[in-house]
Amino acid sequence: MKVGQSGSGWLAAWCAILCVAQPAYAATSDSVSERRAPAFDGAPPFGQPPSSTGRMSLANQSLAVKPRPGGPARTSAGPAAHAPQTQRAGNRAANPLHVTTAADAGEPGYVHYFLLRLPDESLEIQVGIELADRKIAWSFPDLGVAVSQLMEAGTVRAGGKDYEVWHLYGIRPFPDDPAMSALRRELPGRINRWVEAGTPYCENDGPGGDCMSCLGFVLRALFPGRESDFPDMPRDFWRMGYAGRYSTHDLLLYLTGMLDLSTREARLRRISQLTLPDALRDDLLDLVHGMSEAERAPGAGTSPGAPQKRPAQRKRL
Repeated sequence: MKVGQSGSGWLAAWCAILCVAQPAYAATSDSVSERRAPAFDGAPPFGQPPSSTGRMSLANQSLAVKPRPGGPARTSAGPAAHAPQTQRAGNRAANPLHVTTAADAGEPGYVHYFLLRLPDESLEIQVGIELADRKIAWSFPDLGVAVSQLMEAGTVRAGGKDYEVWHLYGIRPFPDDPAMSALRRELPGRINRWVEAGTPYCENDGPGGDCMSCLGFVLRALFPGRESDFPDMPRDFWRMGYAGRYSTHDLLLYLTGMLDLSTREARLRRISQLTLPDALRDDLLDLVHGMSEAERAPGAGTSPGAPQKRPAQRKRL
């Protein structure tokens, strides 16, 4: 899930995670060094991501859509596989958005976004899901599915290589309390077997594989399949940024309610009305401006009287 960095708005919110397995989970011999991100009045104590790159302009990890029996995988214009109604949160755009930073973390079930610098200096977006006691579960390069300590910023050593990680923001995945309670209750059971089995990490995640991308892991935890380990995606998660594949960008648009809205104007209005950290606001603005004006849920029409004029494109950093 490669992404770039959008500007100084998110720098104060940097944080990172340690990959130190809990006793109840599979152990790892790889090490992690952690540091608190300093006030940004100079260079941080470890490598600083280049400030000229926009996070939403980079490629990012994905999950292949599960093909339908007897037919090909759907395209971004078709309906998503139906998930149980209990997994649907209704109209997200009509609900407030709950966001947390690393310093305020302590919300099991929240989906967290991180900026990851690989040993080859490329940048990616890493996602994970929060557990109790400020732990994070994710599928990490050279580590696989693991449980780690949630931190502000740090370096993960996995497979004999160093990965620098910075926290961006955490988002509550379901607006309604019953859905969140069910997720928190069932989450350890959903992920323990993948941790204990040493499930490996991979970028090319799909329905027939035995490994998981960070996105594939989070989607499996949020929307567990009824008939297999592949997630049953809710029908209101309709967008795919890549042909036949979901991305971490698509997940962010879904979690923030952007996919419930039919026009760019409506999406920008919601962003302006929400109280968001600068990092999340910048990322959403980049994503919304990058969407085609024709993109909307299958069957959704343009709101009456909605303006058709294309807004000016945001200047990219």
